[in-house]
Order: sequence, then structure tokens, then C-alpha cells
Amino acid sequence: MNRNKRSFPTNDEVRLNKFLSNAGVCSRREADVLIEMGMVQVNGKVVTEMGFKVSAKDEVRYDGQRLSGQAKVYILINKPKGFIATRQGGNHKKSIQELIRSAGVGKLPPLTELGRPMTGLVLLTNDQNLQKRLQSSAKKSMIYRLVLDKNIAPLDLKALLERPQLYQKTLQIKALSHVQGGTRREVGVETLSVDPREIQQWFKSEGYTVEQLDCVLWGGLTKKDLARGQWRYLTTKEVERLHMI
Repeated sequence: MNRNKRSFPTNDEVRLNKFLSNAGVCSRREADVLIEMGMVQVNGKVVTEMGFKVSAKDEVRYDGQRLSGQAKVYILINKPKGFIATRQGGNHKKSIQELIRSAGVGKLPPLTELGRPMTGLVLLTNDQNLQKRLQSSAKKSMIYRLVLDKNIAPLDLKALLERPQLYQKTLQIKALSHVQGGTRREVGVETLSVDPREIQQWFKSEGYTVEQLDCVLWGGLTKKDLARGQWRYLTTKEVERLHMI
């Protein structure tokens, strides 16, 4: 799996054009042009030398913006029960970070927090611009499959859909129905940018406890060919689509 390494050790040096490419600025060839034009600074000084090398401790700026030499990584995982996905700091036993250790990319923050009983899709990335974009977007398509603590009648589901209120917030619930072929406790919820905790709290406010929650679609990404506990890198097209949400 060494070919999947996306960053360099602290003491290693890389060519400046590769550093710019890893940071997502442009290709290496295009980076050579930017360097030659004097658009890149290293530790406060303009560098125009081809083949100039930098390390992780150097401060590299392009057009005044500081860059990170770590390549942007996008990983989708189908989280199994018993593991935790959290943006909180610290070390946690059975974190989903353990499941992507073979990627060799260090810790990546998840864009969704899922507790240990919850399962399903979680996106992890070190792309801060995409993180901010997706966390503030109101257009992320999300589908959850729930198991409630008791049966819920079709009329009660219809009534619940007509009042998608959580405290002072109106949740964007697009569809709410029983899971085809399931029991009266199994419910499918299609939403726009409603996170799992809000789904749990919404049902709790109506007298139902969500015993199980499985995220089966997140931002247009599905679990197709991704078994429980497995992960994969996003394709370039998938990343481009996420940037358009």
C-alpha cells in the first residue's frame, strides 16, 4: 500500500513544484511556470529556481496564501457498529481511524459524527475548503434507514412529515416512509443536510427512540460495492461533484 502514501515525513525534502501539486494548486508542469513568474515564496522570499527543494517545516506561500504540502485525501468508509466517528480531539478506542490505518495518511477528520451503535457512510478528508463548503451546504442529499423502539403507523409518519420541527429549526425532510419489506419499526428518511443526531432528536421529540441508524446515502455517495468496515478513495469525478454541492 506504499503507493497510497500522500504526505512526506517531516525531515524529507521535495521539489517545490511537487509541493504545489500536493497542495492542490496545479500540476507540476504548471507549478514550474508559477515559480518562474515569481508567484511562490518560501519562508518569506520569492523563489524562482527550478528544482528548489522544501521540507514540511518550510512556510510556502502562493499568491500570499500559505500552503500545506500534504496532498488532499478523500476517503469514504462504511462504518460498522461498535466503532466511533467523531471530530473531537483525543484518542478513542475503536475509532474509524483504525479502519483506514492501511491508507497511511494519518488522521483524517470525518464530516459526519456517528456514535458506536450507528452505521453507514462517513466521508473523511483533509481538504479544509471542501469541509467548510459541505458543512455549510443545505443541499447535501442524505438517506437514513432507522429502526425505532416501537411500531409507527403510516398516518403517524405522514403527520411527522408535516411537522419537521426540531426546537426552532425546520428540518429539510424530503421523504419519510416505512422500509419496503420491513417491519413497522423500520423507517427510511430522505433529507437535505440533516445530520444523524438531529434525526434522533427529532424522533425523540415525537416519542420514539431511534435504536439503530444506518446512513445509506451521503452527498450523492452510496454504499455500492462497499461492505461494512471497508473504505475506498473517492474518484476525481466524485470530488468534483461534492465541490458543486
